[in-house]
Amino acid sequence: GRRGAPTHRRRWLALGVLLAVTGLVIAGIGAAMVRSSVILAGLVLGELGLVFATPTLVGLLARLGRFLPLAPRIAVRDASRNRSSTAPAISAVMAAVAGSVALGAFLASDDVRADQQYRPLLPRQTVLVTADDPDATGPPDRAAVTAAARDHLGAGSVAPLVAAGCRTNFDACVVSAVAPPDQVCPWRPYESISEADEQRARADRRCQWPAEDHLDGYVQVAVDDGAALPMLTGATPAEVTAATAVLRAGGAVVTDPRYLVDGRVHLRVEDDKRETGEATTTTVPGYAVRSHLRPSWLLISPAAADRLDLAVRQTGWVVEAAEPPGQRQRDRFVDALEYLGPVGAQFELGHGFTGTEPLLLLLAGVSAVVTVGAAGIATGLAAAEGRADLSTLASVGAGPGVRKLLSLCQAGVIAVLGSLLGIVAGLGSAMIILTFTNRRLAEGWPVEPPYPLLVPWLTLGVLVVVPLVAMAGAALLTRSRLPVERRLD
Repeated sequence: GRRGAPTHRRRWLALGVLLAVTGLVIAGIGAAMVRSSVILAGLVLGELGLVFATPTLVGLLARLGRFLPLAPRIAVRDASRNRSSTAPAISAVMAAVAGSVALGAFLASDDVRADQQYRPLLPRQTVLVTADDPDATGPPDRAAVTAAARDHLGAGSVAPLVAAGCRTNFDACVVSAVAPPDQVCPWRPYESISEADEQRARADRRCQWPAEDHLDGYVQVAVDDGAALPMLTGATPAEVTAATAVLRAGGAVVTDPRYLVDGRVHLRVEDDKRETGEATTTTVPGYAVRSHLRPSWLLISPAAADRLDLAVRQTGWVVEAAEPPGQRQRDRFVDALEYLGPVGAQFELGHGFTGTEPLLLLLAGVSAVVTVGAAGIATGLAAAEGRADLSTLASVGAGPGVRKLLSLCQAGVIAVLGSLLGIVAGLGSAMIILTFTNRRLAEGWPVEPPYPLLVPWLTLGVLVVVPLVAMAGAALLTRSRLPVERRLD
C-alpha cells in the first residue's frame, strides 16, 4: 500500500542544468571582464541551477537501488519518495559545503602567495643583539654575548654591528645608495597616478618589479670591513672573499646588483638638519652580493664612511648560530641576556605561521554542523515515514542491525550527495574568483604576483570525514530493535 516514487519532471532537470551552465558562462565572462557584480550574478544562478536539479538527481540515484543490498536500496528509494524533505536537506548541505570550500581555497591560495612573496630581513642562522640605547650604555658586553651564544645557539662567529650617522646629530642622516636612472622607475609604488601613467608604468621595463623591489632609496646600512658581511648577507665563500677585498679597498657592498654600475657604487648622505638641504655624495668601488633579503643591505667600509664625513657607532653584535634556532633556544638565549640591561635580540623566523589553518578548520566545522544537522533531521523524517517498512522487515525475520544500517544509509544519501555537489560547486566558484582576482592584479600597477590555483586539502579532508560522522551518528542514535505492530483489518 505504499505510494510510489513521484515521476521525474524533466523540465526541472532541464531548468537546473540550463541555470547552472548559464551561471558558469556568466561568471566566466565576469572574470574575463573583471566585473565582480557579473561574477556574483553568475555564481548565484549556478547555485540555483544545482538546487533545481537536486530532486531529479535524487530520483536518478534511486534507479541504482536495484543493484544495491537491502538497506541502501530502501534508503535511496525512500529519499526518492520523500524528495520534498530530502532535496532541501541536500541543498542546505551543498550550500554550506560550497561556501566553505570556496573560501577555503581562496585562503589557502592567499597563504601560499604570501609565503612566496615573503622576503626575510636576515639569514635564518643570523641573530642581531643590539642595545636599546647605545648612546647611554654602549654595545652589550662581548664576552657575555659570546658565552650566551655559545651555550644556547652553538655559535662560533660574533662580529660587531656598526651603524653610521651624522657627526652633529647621529640619527638625522639618511645614508643610501643611488641607482642609475636607467634602473629607476619614474613612478613610485602606491602613489596616486593617472590611468594613462599606470599603462605607461606597466609597459616600462624599469617598473616591472613587485612594490618591495622598487629602488626607493631605502636600504639597511652598516659599516663593516668584511667581518659581519657573511652573516648579514648570507653570501657564498667566493662572494665573501671578493666583497671583503672591495671593503678593505675603501669600497661598498650592496645586495641589489642594480645599484652597481661599472664596478662602482654611488653613495649619498642627506642630513635632515642641514639648512641648505644639499646631499653629500661620493662614488666608491663596489661589489654586488646576490641576496633575497629585503630591504637590501648597503655595507660601507670605514674609509668610505670617512669620505662621507660620517660618524660611526657600534650598536651591537652579529651572531651566527650553528643552525636556525628553535623557540626553546631563542627563549634561553634571551633569558641569558637579561642581566645585561635593555638589550634586544632579533631573529629571522621566516613565514611559517599565517593563522589561516584555524579559520579553515572553523569553516569546515560550520559546514560539518549544517551537514550533520540536515542529515539528522531528514533521517528522522524518513524513519517516521518508513515505520511500516520496519514492521514488515521485522515480520519477515530481519535482524536488529538492519534498522541501524538503514539509518546509516539514509543519512549517507543526504550527507554524501550534498557534500559532493558542494565540493564541485565550491571548487568551481573558487577557480572563477581567483581568475578574476589575478586578472585584476594584472591590470594594476605596481606588479603584484598572481594567486595560485590551489585545492584546499585541509578543508576537503575535514569535509570528507563529516559524512562518515553523520552516518555513524545516525547508526549509533537509532534503536536496533525493529517495531512489531498488530494490524486489525
